[in-house]
Amino acid sequence: MVTGLLLILVSSILLKSFYDSQDKDATVNVSQNQTAIFTPDSTYDFSVLMTLSADNDKTPDKYMTITYIAKNNTFVLMPYLPNAVIDGGNTIKQICEQSGEAEVAKLLSSKTGLSINKYIRFTKSTLTELFDMVGNTTLTVPSEIKYENKKDNTVTIIKKGTQIFTAEQMYAYLTLPDYGVKDELYPCKLNATVISSFIDQNFIGTSSKTLDEYINFIINFTNTNIEQSDYDAKVKAIVYTLSQNKSSVTDFYIPYGDKSGDDYIIDDNSWNSAKKALGTG
Repeated sequence: MVTGLLLILVSSILLKSFYDSQDKDATVNVSQNQTAIFTPDSTYDFSVLMTLSADNDKTPDKYMTITYIAKNNTFVLMPYLPNAVIDGGNTIKQICEQSGEAEVAKLLSSKTGLSINKYIRFTKSTLTELFDMVGNTTLTVPSEIKYENKKDNTVTIIKKGTQIFTAEQMYAYLTLPDYGVKDELYPCKLNATVISSFIDQNFIGTSSKTLDEYINFIINFTNTNIEQSDYDAKVKAIVYTLSQNKSSVTDFYIPYGDKSGDDYIIDDNSWNSAKKALGTG
């Protein structure tokens, strides 16, 4: 009788241990499945206006939006000429000088169909420091560039060919006043190509911990309206995209048009094409 009770008791303990183990395995499997099936949707999309000025007291001369499209795992770059007209007779640079980046972002939103409500203004010191933090970039220069600055009698020479650009060299290449090319949009094309290469070469495979360091620098040392909560809401999707087995996570679109005096008028068809490229039209 005692032996029978012991057998029943031992059997019950073993069965309970077995079912507890099964429950734990099931919980682990559910957790793993939840992680595995995460794919970013359009709620993670965002657009940021990025500008570049020589220092905080100067109006920016470089303008670019970066739009994250989650379903495509892509960051779309759209650079603009500072003399591009986007509001009646006012250029982007004039609007920025009068009302700041927030107003430029608002007007670009109305043209592109995007929701651009965040901006970052870089200066020479902050952009070169970010380049230095992230890493060097290999670029191919199609032909030698020689720029003579008559104001301070300096000469900048960038040799033809594939080469590694340091932070200072990247900044110099991006901000040359004259590339010796008869193409009004050449600065936009170059900026898009350079920043695209910078992102693809340095950000793919980046961990959330490293991204945290970069956003901390941007929030604390640049002129921006991005807050920590904005980043926290998007970082999961960004890390997902950067972890994909892709050689590139960038694309770019160059708004085109015609010169009108000193201004550049973006064609209506270009805005329509931009909307298609961005999925907003």
